[in-house]
Amino acid sequence: MKRSIWTVAIVYLSALCLVNTNAQAHVVFGAGQAEGGAYHVADLRIFHGCDGAATVKVTVEIPEGVTRVRPRAISGWDVSIDMVKLKTPVMLHGFEVHETVGSITWSGGALPDFAYEQFDFHIMVPNQPGQVLSFPVHQECVKGRLDWDQKALNMKDFGEMEHPAPFITITGITVSDQAKP
Repeated sequence: MKRSIWTVAIVYLSALCLVNTNAQAHVVFGAGQAEGGAYHVADLRIFHGCDGAATVKVTVEIPEGVTRVRPRAISGWDVSIDMVKLKTPVMLHGFEVHETVGSITWSGGALPDFAYEQFDFHIMVPNQPGQVLSFPVHQECVKGRLDWDQKALNMKDFGEMEHPAPFITITGITVSDQAKP
């Protein structure tokens, strides 16, 4: 009897893993939350190519309100940024800023379909707790392209979409931060 219970448990857990793998077969951030008004390293993870083809270019659109964007250089890849004019200039460290990074592109590398890579970038998160920041991603492969641009408002929406944009939810100040002098 014990053996049949273990068999059922193993089959059940295996089925859960298969379902969960499908839900995770997207482009996601390692950390789905960031503190408002703080610096944050956004760790974008690409888990697969396009129908078996290797990824050769990744472009991330930076949402309005996100500033101080600095991409990480990845060995074997070229990185570039495109600047956009701000609708309203902002003050950063005593300087009036009129433009910011609108998108980051990594290209020239080759990420096999069976592997994953993390495309990191450093950002200043707007101080707007509760806001959801969507970062549309355009993934170009040797053959084909995937546009992860459907905007989700929460994890439930994200899991139900075919090509959801990765997102970060802005949090408020943590209890441990409030206790600091």
